[in-house]
Amino acid sequence: RRQGVALMARSGDAALGQPNVAAALAHMTGHSAVVRAAGTGDLARIPHMKSGEVRKLAEAAASEGADAAVWAAIAERCTVFAERLHYWDVVLILQAFTAAGVENRPLFVRLGEALSSKTSKLAPKHALDLLAVYEANALRPRSLYVELFHTIIRLSRSMYAEELSLTLQALARYGLGNPTVVSQLVRTVQQQLKDFRLRYLCSVTGALGAMQACPAALLAELDGHARLEVATVPAQELLENLQAFPLLEFSWAPYEVLCLEELLQRTRAFETWEDIEQMADPFETLRFLQARNLLHVEFLQALCQWCLQGVHKPNVRSERRPTARQLTTLYDHCLERGMEQTDALQDALNYYVESGGGIWQSAMPKPLKFRKRRRYIRSDDPWDGVELPDLGPIAPQLAQQSRQDDLLGLFAAPSSPPPMVVADDAVVEAKGSAPTLGRKKLSARSPLLSLEESTVRCWITSRKSPRPRHRRDPGLKKMLRTDMPRGPLWYHGGWETRPKYQQGQATSKYPWAGVPTGNNGNKRVLRRS
Repeated sequence: RRQGVALMARSGDAALGQPNVAAALAHMTGHSAVVRAAGTGDLARIPHMKSGEVRKLAEAAASEGADAAVWAAIAERCTVFAERLHYWDVVLILQAFTAAGVENRPLFVRLGEALSSKTSKLAPKHALDLLAVYEANALRPRSLYVELFHTIIRLSRSMYAEELSLTLQALARYGLGNPTVVSQLVRTVQQQLKDFRLRYLCSVTGALGAMQACPAALLAELDGHARLEVATVPAQELLENLQAFPLLEFSWAPYEVLCLEELLQRTRAFETWEDIEQMADPFETLRFLQARNLLHVEFLQALCQWCLQGVHKPNVRSERRPTARQLTTLYDHCLERGMEQTDALQDALNYYVESGGGIWQSAMPKPLKFRKRRRYIRSDDPWDGVELPDLGPIAPQLAQQSRQDDLLGLFAAPSSPPPMVVADDAVVEAKGSAPTLGRKKLSARSPLLSLEESTVRCWITSRKSPRPRHRRDPGLKKMLRTDMPRGPLWYHGGWETRPKYQQGQATSKYPWAGVPTGNNGNKRVLRRS
């Protein structure tokens, strides 16, 4: 195959590669009609391309699947133009050749020689990309690798924890355990150890262990920081670390076990909905524990409390509340463990159904709204002096409903009210009970009046509406509104606005024509002394 490719390139037979050349050039330039119409002259443009154009053509050829003639022309241009190619373009061109599976060892060697004098400009990512490209093609140019090692040593002090982890993993992956480079990286890790998160610590320890470059003293220092990291990070970060461990190429099993034990210990200590609130997605944590057969009763009880609190929040995007499917999943898990009669779970399910998933309006009494310096119209009470009838049998139902509307079973009110004795129109408590607080006035309209007969017309909801929330208060003065829309620019004077003076009369003396004069203009400022 390589002989056929070389024969095609030497013979200059571009007819076989004309469609794909045109497609690659069209992808690079964006002018498909013109490039396809060019035909045979497409290859003649490549020897005159600049660095960025060659890089774009190589990337387009790799994505479009160009023929060997295109790669041969790109390789020839890069060989001739190697010293003047930008180093970032060289890295991307070599990656395009590797991704397309085009083998051209002379080109890689030639570009490696050109890069040897530009390694002082490389970033850590460029150095790692070059190592990956040359290792994928089984090439190790000595001069280039020496310069890359010097670059890694020079950049090690300014690397972040993630870059140090990736560098050590790359050296362990390719078997490049240069003692000088590894010792310098280890020294930097020790200096920046406080900045290492647990997942980076696992990668560093695993890579050093694979290269057999982790002595006992260093391992003890890493273990101490791992224990400190596990004990101080939030529970959500522990979960994220456990989810990221399977994706790591190099890791350290003792640290993974330590992280898992800490997460289980914290979830077993969950009691209220506030403990669950620290998790970004409580049901994602539920699925994680279920997949590893680590789901326990304490977490389910706290999750029931969180769901009970969540179903009473408004159904808007800014609030976290459980969905119907999540509540069903939670009920199934509780049913398997005999917890389906938990008060918090039952209250959450009942309220979710009654409120239609938070979409229906709340049936709770709506309080009157009061605002300072607001205009109110005072009128006589039409029911003043009229004795209202007793509610009779409706009163126990309202009292029972008010107890049910307590906060939802988190800390439930007493299951039964204290015994009451009715005597003559007066309500007297039984002996030994607490003193009565008196008959409270209902905060809603009377149940004996219909909606048309009620004299109250200013009930508003206490539930937050979806954002943006625009308050509507027709009785408030316009100048006292806090959400007054901004007027046009000419309406608000300021340093950025020009004074609107009247033009003066044209004279032969100063001020000349066009200069504003008058009592409201610059006459006082420009007056003669």
